[in-house]
Amino acid sequence: MNLDELKEKFSVKELDEVKVFTENEEFIGTILPSTGKKALTIKMKSGYNIGILAESVIKIEKTGETEKKVFGNLPFSQKGGEGKKIMKIDGLPTISILNTGGTIASRVDYRTGAVSPAIEQEKLITNIPELMETANIETKMISEMFSEDMNFTHYKKIAEEIENEIKEKKPKGIILGHGTDTMHYTSAALSFMLEGINIPVILVGSQRSSDRGSSDAAMNLICATEFISKTDFVGVGICMHESSADDNCVILSGTKSRKMHSSRRDTFKPINDVPIARINFETRKIDYLKENYSKKEENKHLILKTEMEEKTALIKIHPNISSEEIEFYEKQNYKGIVLEGTGLGHAPVGSKGKNTEKNKKNLEAIKKLSEKAVVVMASQAFYGRINMNVYSTGKDLLTAGVIPAEDMTPETAFIKLAWLLGNYSEEETKRLIGKNLRGEITERSDIRGFETE
Repeated sequence: MNLDELKEKFSVKELDEVKVFTENEEFIGTILPSTGKKALTIKMKSGYNIGILAESVIKIEKTGETEKKVFGNLPFSQKGGEGKKIMKIDGLPTISILNTGGTIASRVDYRTGAVSPAIEQEKLITNIPELMETANIETKMISEMFSEDMNFTHYKKIAEEIENEIKEKKPKGIILGHGTDTMHYTSAALSFMLEGINIPVILVGSQRSSDRGSSDAAMNLICATEFISKTDFVGVGICMHESSADDNCVILSGTKSRKMHSSRRDTFKPINDVPIARINFETRKIDYLKENYSKKEENKHLILKTEMEEKTALIKIHPNISSEEIEFYEKQNYKGIVLEGTGLGHAPVGSKGKNTEKNKKNLEAIKKLSEKAVVVMASQAFYGRINMNVYSTGKDLLTAGVIPAEDMTPETAFIKLAWLLGNYSEEETKRLIGKNLRGEITERSDIRGFETE
């Protein structure tokens, strides 16, 4: 029995909510379009899709029909969105959606299985009608690229586009569609570049392309829109799934978040921090989890500071690292270096044990480097903070001129250092790197986001 015969036999169609029985299992979900005739595809309540061979199905029970709120997660062809125009309603706030590409604005080439940034901006928005019920949406495509292809010049371009959007459209807030792989780099860069920002700028990504039934794009966009329309938060944040289920999204700090899983939809987690807020997708209720977030102020004005020092590097410390690796950056006249050290901020510079003599050269190379560049120490251990006064290794590095990054993530420390060197003198950079400017450093690290499963 093929898929069409199966649907006819049990009187079900696409978008029906069903229970599907096989000999050994029971599946509950919504019937989605299938690319072939051999398998029934359903969207589970967890948000994930599953394919069930039609020949293995014993019975299908229809339990209902998909409600409107789920439409955003279904393929474009099922929603009738093609050709629609973005509607404007008096009394609703204006929210600008700027897109840079990435999975959130991508479609799958089903011939190859590859994902490419190829969805027109207006089509992406009109196929999620909930957005237009919450706000008047303005859209613009800045670029069509994957986030791993971005560099400092793209951060500057995005910041300038945000400034232009604020001047021309005066939105309540801005959503930036962005690939997830380097979203935390961009959110950190914008946090520093957009000095005095007095509206929310929320980066939104998707782990599944927008034309897939398991896509998280629609829910993330809807929750970000709801948050912006109701919040007094200002600054840069990230909106993504809180868990793998389609229940809540969270707003995370632009400087204290990180992608922690290659494919899970709840990949972004707060590091040494807690989420700013939680948005329930079902009720649209917003719960604030932090009290000391940045809020809108009168007479606060945006100042762009977009320069970034190109000669900035992030070096991962590892066993058997050689002085030649470190010397390379000194010989190439790098201006800033973040060492992603071990533990409390360590590197192999001790020479007390057997066969450790070459570590002396590492310490010498780091000292020589710090005489020409600003050298900062962050930790490979994501949670907790740097403390280089505990062990002799750390103390030796401090004496060599290395500056602790407190509880910044290595990525944020890298972006901050490049930004400081691009906009301030070397002396000012050394003074400011350990100061909290955009919530990147906390006096006491909050590790509630650390889970041991």
